[in-house]
Order: sequence, then structure tokens, then C-alpha cells
Amino acid sequence: MFDTIPQISIDSVSFYLKKDVISQQSDSFSIGFSSFEHVRTDSTRLFFDIDSTAVTAAQEQLTQGFSGVQLPFSQTIQSVFFLLFALCFIVLAFWFNREGPTLVANFKNIFSGGMRSRTIFKEQITTTGVWSEVFLIFQTILISTITLFSYSWNEGLSNLPLKNAIFLFFAFFLGILVFIVLKYLIYRLIDYIFVEWGMSEWTEKYFRIVELSGLLIFIPALFFVFVPEYMRIALFSLIIIFFIIIMVVFWNLLNIFAKNKIGLLNYFLYLCAIEIVPFFMIYKGAVSLVNIAGI
Repeated sequence: MFDTIPQISIDSVSFYLKKDVISQQSDSFSIGFSSFEHVRTDSTRLFFDIDSTAVTAAQEQLTQGFSGVQLPFSQTIQSVFFLLFALCFIVLAFWFNREGPTLVANFKNIFSGGMRSRTIFKEQITTTGVWSEVFLIFQTILISTITLFSYSWNEGLSNLPLKNAIFLFFAFFLGILVFIVLKYLIYRLIDYIFVEWGMSEWTEKYFRIVELSGLLIFIPALFFVFVPEYMRIALFSLIIIFFIIIMVVFWNLLNIFAKNKIGLLNYFLYLCAIEIVPFFMIYKGAVSLVNIAGI
């Protein structure tokens, strides 16, 4: 057969094969795509070679614990606020267990569009029911005071002496209490002067809204005071709840003015003079109290 493969002599090869020096095999391997992350193995190459120094440091860290975010209050103020929230929750559960249907019917009346729910007339007014409503109003004032105090504390009042801090807390509490009482007296005065406006119906709903406000702000205020990680979210929630309450107030007043055929001009004048201006006065008063406490 014809040989198609030419014979090549060994001496005609243009390069030489050279035995490469086998480097010593490493006892580690790479993880991922990084060139510097290695996990060493022991002599058997079956188990990891654990760094005893790192293990000891990790064990000490676990034993000592991890440092969390420090709460904005001192331990004494923090404990008192927690006890107040716990007390409100326990008393609230007790009152709802006894007067739950009546309280729910009262809250539904706020959103009834001016029509009183018939279930309210069937419920007999008892001493327990009255005290439950008094507690709900007190709870609203207390939680609002704690929230305002916490906000003021976070804004630079943490360096106040304990005496001035206690004074500021009670000043906030009395200020909110006086505000609610004065608004009630103003409503009674307007009802006495302008009988045709029918404000007697509004005074009852006014306290219902105050009671409902304390229930709505309970959980956001709890997060605002005790969970610094969610403080900003809790603050936004409180602001949203505040504006919702204001809208409910305006809507109920509009229904009363429309039902009694009072002009819209009187309605807007009433809102500006009675419902809006007092909040600016509260803001000025709060700033003045903060300045006095800072001094």
C-alpha cells in the first residue's frame, strides 16, 4: 500500500518536551471567584483547619452579647413609660370586657353621617360606662403627653435635669387637658349663643372622637417610644392618624351645619376660629414650655 504519511525523523522536531516541575499542592481551595478567600484543610484533607483564635473570639462575643441601639431615655423614664403603657392596656382590656358593645356603638356613631345608631338608645347608661369613657379620655391625654415628651426629648432636651424633665412632662399633660376642657366650654358657649347651629349634638361626638384618638395612636406611640429603629415610621403614622381625625371632625361639623341649614361662610369661619387657630396656639405654647424647661 502506498504510504501517505511521510517519515519524520526525531531529530527534525522543532521543539522539545520538557518535564514541568510539579509544584507542591496546596492544602487549601478557593471559594467563589475571589483569589484571596481560602479555607484551609488539615493534613488528612478531609476536614477544615479551624482557626482556634477566631473560634475563641466568636465564643467570647456570644458570651458577652451584642450591643443594641440605646433607647433615647434614661432607665428610670423608660421604666415609668413602660408601666404607664402596660397599665393603660390592662385597664382598657377590663373596660372593653364590661362595656365593649356600648363603646363600639358610640364609635360607630362618629361615622354615622349625623344619624345616631339605634343601638345606643337601647343601651342603658351606667356608672361603669361613664367611668370607661373618662378613662379613654385620660388615656388619650396620657399617650399624647408621652409622645410629645418623647419627641421633645429626641430633639435636644435629653440634657435636661430630671427635675426640669418632670416639669415638662406634667406641663404637657396639663396643657392637653386644658385644651380639651376649653374646647368643650367653647362648644357649650356657642350652643348657648347660636342655638340654631345645633352644637349640642356635636359636644357628645367631640368626646367620642377624643376617646377614639387614644385607641388609634396607642400602637404607633408604643413603637415611637420604645423602638428607635421604627421611630420615623411611627411618627409618620401618628401624623397620618392626626390628619384623619381632623378630617373626621370637619366632616361631622359639616353634617351638623348642613342639617341645620347654616351657610358655608359660617362653617368656614367656625373652622378657622375654633378648630384651626387653637393648634397654632398649642404649638406656640409648647415651644415656650420647651424654652422655659431648657433654661
